[in-house]
Amino acid sequence: MTATSDVLTGIAQLIAGAGIATWNPTGSYALTDTGILMKIMADGTGVPDRVVVLNLIPLTDEVSNPLGRSMLQVAGRGLRNDPLDVDALMDPIFDLLHGRTGDVFGTVTVVQMFRTSSVPMGEDALTRSERADKFYLDIAAAPTALRPAGGSW
Repeated sequence: MTATSDVLTGIAQLIAGAGIATWNPTGSYALTDTGILMKIMADGTGVPDRVVVLNLIPLTDEVSNPLGRSMLQVAGRGLRNDPLDVDALMDPIFDLLHGRTGDVFGTVTVVQMFRTSSVPMGEDALTRSERADKFYLDIAAAPTALRPAGGSW
């Protein structure tokens, strides 16, 4: 796995472990599940109304040591005709993630994570409300030849 997939899978497992949503790496869910998806707000046959979508965007990386910052986007979609359901889904995710420190996901240590914004995204064509929360993750990655542990200076 890559560092990105390590972090996204680790976050999915945290959310599932807290009982907020269901994580299935194959992406198969019952229509009654709250599914966790990677990168794309999927729609259509076999996709539940209620979903959490995770995406990781690298922002900055130190040049001489294996430290960086990424933005975790956690997007949520609620049930049809219930504009408050997306908040009922996303608020517990904030409680779970904001302020976490020292999580190890594969080769990556998330030193800390904190939410920077929460934006209502309106409704889709099926009247399912959406919201996107953004978290900054300070990350200690696996050392490389150019970015060794302890720095290269």
